[in-house]
Amino acid sequence: MLDGMELWLRKAGGRLLTGVLITGYALGRERFWLPLRLAALLVGIGYVVECGVETWKLIRSRELAKTALDRLEAAER
Repeated sequence: MLDGMELWLRKAGGRLLTGVLITGYALGRERFWLPLRLAALLVGIGYVVECGVETWKLIRSRELAKTALDRLEAAER
């Protein structure tokens, strides 16, 4: 169970946090130039969607979380 949570945090959690922060920044700046706000909003939404896609891949994967985590750690080295 904890291996699955750690794997999700490594592969998708960062994208979700980045997307929420960028989207919040774009929505929070009222005096920002509108095309730049819209671009930041789209980038933030893109990160959130990418997190959803990665989460879907992890859910549908037939590979055990422990095996995937070991492979991910080996690739980082």
